[in-house]
Parts: sequence; structure tokens; C-alpha cells
Amino acid sequence: MLTFQELGGSPTEEYTLGTFSAKRRFLVPWEQRSEFALAVFGGTKSKDRLTYPGRKDVYASTLHFEPFDPDAICVREMADLKKDAVHYNGSFARATVNYHTIDSQERGDGPLNEEGTSITYRMVVEPEEVELSPTAWRWNDTNQSVSGNVVLRKSVPATIHYVTWSNVVDPPWEAIQARQGTVNNASFLGCPAETLLFQGAEANKLYRRGSELDEGPSSFVWAIKYAFREKAVKVGVVVHGWNHVYRPETGQWIPVVNGPAKLYDSSDFNTLFHAALPDDVP
Repeated sequence: MLTFQELGGSPTEEYTLGTFSAKRRFLVPWEQRSEFALAVFGGTKSKDRLTYPGRKDVYASTLHFEPFDPDAICVREMADLKKDAVHYNGSFARATVNYHTIDSQERGDGPLNEEGTSITYRMVVEPEEVELSPTAWRWNDTNQSVSGNVVLRKSVPATIHYVTWSNVVDPPWEAIQARQGTVNNASFLGCPAETLLFQGAEANKLYRRGSELDEGPSSFVWAIKYAFREKAVKVGVVVHGWNHVYRPETGQWIPVVNGPAKLYDSSDFNTLFHAALPDDVP
């Protein structure tokens, strides 16, 4: 039976604009560290992770153990550095549990997260300056053609949308490879079709928890960070994207084609947030 006691001075809480974090400290029998970790993180199901009392949106994020009395004299004979480690059986461990606000989905117009996973969103701005040929342009006051020695530049907004999908057991590797270098075939993250280019993904493998009591297909999860680059050329109420190219003769942004092929193929980005089927996992 798992036994533990919350220490004095616990918990501590911190409020910032729009976020909340807390820290709790416990005294746990040294031999029951794995059981305590299992109780904090809820086995293999992320949705069962321990929430902070009175806050359903605040979850345990990290757990740290250390000897309760690390300064106690402890001399043990060891024969193998790879196998032997100092233990404190019959003593106690100090367990520190950190809690943070975790929204399962930070954007309402973004992809839907599967149960047990969460999606976070960040964006940065990297504007591009495009040089335009003056051929089709005229001065508004005289209606005369703009001479060729005049340099016209247009600032085209370019936003990088970073979407991180966390607690993923089976990432959709094949879907990531297939959709890299394509544009959105429908509105995604509030961006019109063909204005988002999927540049690729970063994958970080994270240890889920350390417990021999933890049952499941894997003791690891993944955090997949997707990068989407937005190109939105606004002409009146019309927005042109990656398949439009500036045509000097007319001064317009026109799609270019090669038979049935466009400059960029389009695809459904929502499939990037669906776990791979068993046959798809390498």
C-alpha cells in the first residue's frame, strides 16, 4: 500500500498573466518511489495524470526525487559502477511535484487533439520583401508608365506557425514525410487554402515515466513540433498564396501550372495530428 505525507511549507503557487504553476513536496518511503510516480502520472494514459487540487486545467508536469537526508553518512561497498548505486531502503525520499497549466488545445481554429495528447501554439513573424517589375504600373497622378529604373518593392507578410503535438505514442511518420513541402488544401489555423506551406517537423523523444508497474506499449512519448510558413499576398479582398507568382506584364499575381500540376501540391494537414495505425509504425 502506497503511503506518503505532504511536507510543511507545501504547496507553493505562482500566478502570472494567464498562467498558473505550483509545487508540492512529499515524504515518500524510498522503496515506493516507482509507485508514487505511477500515482502522479497515471500509468500510460496521459489523461489520468494528476491534477492540482481544485484546478482541473493544471497537471503534474515533472517529478523529482532526492534522499530526504542527503547529508547523512552512508558508506556502502560497491563492486560495479554500472550496476551498483547507493540506496536508502528503510529511509525516505523527498518528492517534488511541479504543476503547470496545460491547455489541451490552445487555438479553437486549429487541429483537434486526440485523447491524452495536447497541442500548443506559437508564432513568429518573418516578413519578406519582394521586388516587382514596374512594367505594368502607372503613376496615379499623371497616368504615365513607371520607368524601368524605378524599383518597386512589396512587403509580403510571412508568419511561421509552430504547432507542437505532445504526449504522442505513435507519431504519423508516413504522413509527415508525405505532406512535407505541400500547402493546405483547406482553411487551417485560420489561413485560407494554399497560403500555408508545411516546412517539416522536429521530433523529441521523451521518457514518459520510470516505473516497473507502468503497463503499456512504450515507456516513451514524442513531442512533435510542426512548422507551417504562411504566405498571404493581399490584393483587395483576395488573398493569394504559394501557387501564385507575380506576372510583370499585368502586375497581377497569377497561378502557374505545368499541365495539371501546380507549383505546390496540396494536402490535408489535419492528418498530421492523427496517431499512426499499427501497420504504419516503423
